[in-house]
Amino acid sequence: MTHFRRTIHDRLPSVLQAPLTRVYRSIANRIAQLPSLPVVRHVRCMQFRRLHPLNKGRPRGTPIVRAYWTAFLRAHQDHIRGRALEIGTVATLQEYGSRTVERADALDLTAHGPEITVVADLSRADHIPSDTYDCFVNQFTMHVIFDVEAALYHSVRILKPGGVLLINFACVDYYFPRGLDMHTGAPLFVFWWFTPIQVENMLHRIGLAQADYELTLYGNLFARIAYQLNLPAEELTRHELDYVDPGHPLLICARVTKPIGWKTTRPEYRDPWLPETRPAHWSPEMGHYTKSDSA
Repeated sequence: MTHFRRTIHDRLPSVLQAPLTRVYRSIANRIAQLPSLPVVRHVRCMQFRRLHPLNKGRPRGTPIVRAYWTAFLRAHQDHIRGRALEIGTVATLQEYGSRTVERADALDLTAHGPEITVVADLSRADHIPSDTYDCFVNQFTMHVIFDVEAALYHSVRILKPGGVLLINFACVDYYFPRGLDMHTGAPLFVFWWFTPIQVENMLHRIGLAQADYELTLYGNLFARIAYQLNLPAEELTRHELDYVDPGHPLLICARVTKPIGWKTTRPEYRDPWLPETRPAHWSPEMGHYTKSDSA
């Protein structure tokens, strides 16, 4: 259809092409502005008076937290270089460091795919050598690790001096009531929803100073509610997405640089109590809202 439209356009006299192009662009711009119109926005908000997520929780569009993380990665893309590590996959390293990453490793609890070159529980990662990586992209993981301070310690320890940790912390998310099996060797549970002061205290407890890290907050009250109700980023206006309310953050992102001469005592390990339950199984169709086999 697009090819046909272009063909007709090219055959028109040049005197008509420019006006038609302006009309087409004007219509396209007005369509793009529809979500921001007051009436449309009020109708959309009527969807929020509900007890369950939109589309029964099935993934649709770009999750708002993913849009925020993309913005953060683009802002810090220069740090994704050299020998780099990522959680669960190397997709982010390939996307943002295709020209600067010399070697890409992926870390997970089990070697469930060919990309996994480092098998480890990040909170018990003593066997990974210190001073190994130039960059570590630790994304959407910390809230499902019970011994989060130990995981943060190892995330910094395995960096080379001057290496950079790009990491995020969820302020609010879906809770897995029965645990979630993502085929990583053990069911995942959500142990933490973070606040900025909590994250900064953890960074200081592992021997970092304010000069060693930078926190970036994303989100606001509307973005938090929209995310929990499964509204994709594409259905928010730019202002709704970009406005930052420090009192209602949705995602905390941090750039941490390992200082030269960094040394600190490893935190004392803590193990969680876990319930005896049959976990739900994650699927691309149902995402986090899938039912367990026993439900």
